[in-house]
Amino acid sequence: MIDDKTAKLASFEDIQRETKGRIVSAKERWATTMYSESVPEELMKKIKVKLNITNGRFNDVPNDPNMKSDLYDPLVNIIQSIITASGNAKYKNSTREAMHTRGKRLHKQVVNSEISPDIVIKATGNSFELPRTDGVEGVDATLGYTNVTCVMEVKLDHTTNDDEDLRVARREVQRMAVHAKEVFAQQPNRLFFRGLVITESRVRLIQFDRAGVVHSPLINYHDDPDTLIRLVVGLSSIPEVDLGLDDTIRWNAPEGRKTHGAIMLFNEKTEKYTKYRMRNLDPFFKRDELFGRATRMWDVADADGQKLLVKDAWIGTRTTPEHVSLKKAVDLLGVQQLVDHEDRTGTEFGEIDYLRPSPEKGDFYDFENRIFQRIITVRYGEPINSFKTEAEVLAALRDTIAAHERLVNAGILHSDISQGILLGGSNAPEGVRGILIDLDVAMEIMYDKNPIDPRTVGTRSSQSQLLLRGQGLPYRPAHDYLDDLESFFWVLIHIIFDHVQHSQKWAKGFIALCKSTDNLDSGGVKRAFLDGDLLDSQIPDCWSQECKDMVIAFHGLMGSIAIQKERIIGTMTEEWDSAPMHELHAQMADHYGEILEIIDEALGAPGSNRALPLV
Repeated sequence: MIDDKTAKLASFEDIQRETKGRIVSAKERWATTMYSESVPEELMKKIKVKLNITNGRFNDVPNDPNMKSDLYDPLVNIIQSIITASGNAKYKNSTREAMHTRGKRLHKQVVNSEISPDIVIKATGNSFELPRTDGVEGVDATLGYTNVTCVMEVKLDHTTNDDEDLRVARREVQRMAVHAKEVFAQQPNRLFFRGLVITESRVRLIQFDRAGVVHSPLINYHDDPDTLIRLVVGLSSIPEVDLGLDDTIRWNAPEGRKTHGAIMLFNEKTEKYTKYRMRNLDPFFKRDELFGRATRMWDVADADGQKLLVKDAWIGTRTTPEHVSLKKAVDLLGVQQLVDHEDRTGTEFGEIDYLRPSPEKGDFYDFENRIFQRIITVRYGEPINSFKTEAEVLAALRDTIAAHERLVNAGILHSDISQGILLGGSNAPEGVRGILIDLDVAMEIMYDKNPIDPRTVGTRSSQSQLLLRGQGLPYRPAHDYLDDLESFFWVLIHIIFDHVQHSQKWAKGFIALCKSTDNLDSGGVKRAFLDGDLLDSQIPDCWSQECKDMVIAFHGLMGSIAIQKERIIGTMTEEWDSAPMHELHAQMADHYGEILEIIDEALGAPGSNRALPLV
């Protein structure tokens, strides 16, 4: 786990790459029927009375504007009139207000871009607060991505079209993605986001969810005023769930600032909610990618004050839900323990399928369905890379390897060993000095069955060299416990070389290649490292001699196993005999036993409790 600081702000080019292959266009009907239930006929009539519409046209919108800024005030007035007439302008402690952003610069946290929206619907209420601009110069202190329900980009008619060859709609989606990325980052309970592109006569709806982007064609709102009215009513909705916000995450925000909050978990059996108090206002871990799991983790406490962790994620339908694996790990020493969970399969806002337009005859919308899952587990110590001493980190590594063996014996392969291992906390007893967490991509052990799962999962820096080098090859062996043991070794190597101050200059380039996004580069440098000699003199002197001996012995064992596997599988381009692999797997207890013995010999070395020169 890491904190929520973004190491590098995303560029517009990054967003273009992120959205590539994720954008699909929908038929007009998707947008024209959106929020139909929110605006019944009587309300539609009430709203239209407040609008200046004659002969099928919004009269307040200029026919032939010279600049898009000529549209700001007329469009804001129309949008605000719709909001007010619908009753969304103010209800109890929530308000909605349309405004243009001319002269305002919205604070960005994750994107390095000067792109700003033209019109927004500003909001107050449970999920919204004034932007956190302390210490940030030049940004607006009253309006930001923290307190908008929707953003709109204004264009002139002659600058936009639906011609797929010209890719105008795609560029509009990519610009809107800047806003979507910020809204997801600064409104951490966002499930999906919708924005509008609007001209003097047409409107386009764009939706971002964790599977990708879907957009409508341009719709003439003079010919079809009902669609614009419904969209504005829906995008200014008082019930936050209609806006794409998870209303089971709640804050109190007196005077516009969040002060405390809670997360509610629904129990299907009792049909009641359990309340967990937030110990911090923000998730301590979040991923800022637009698409994928969108993991959020929160520090919470239950009614008795016990410290717990809430983890929200959108998982693929082919992935085993984490709560399923955690249930099999109940009472396993050293493995994260489940307290409760919520699976939103089949719910309106809990499954991407329900958020996307239904395909009409002959249509095909290419996207991966995802389902929202929430788990609550015991809260343990800090990430392993926050260690202070040699003894602390080696004890944590030792106990999580032992926990991994227990998990394998229970039929579960973790599949993503990384520096997400947690320290067990101060004075933790043997067995829980390290905690094995994040069973997001854990799977039932199946490497002795057919068909096997061909996927490659994990954190690049700690993935096994064989899985990386064999990606895409027809006879690559399935992910097995030996791959996970090798991942533990790479976690150790990163700790030894990448978290302490030392003079081994060669290690910097090696560590960088281990993290390479190129499978063959990462896998190749790891294989070469295992094939070579690791000398005592190459290991930084801040580590004890016993620790150095342990690293060298671990290196030798992983190198030996790599050779044994290669003799069995060959080039991975031809079918190989599985019997020798079964014989290798039959030595599982010996493999774990040897590694644990190696680490045990290093534990308790003289001076191992002294503070290390950490980076």
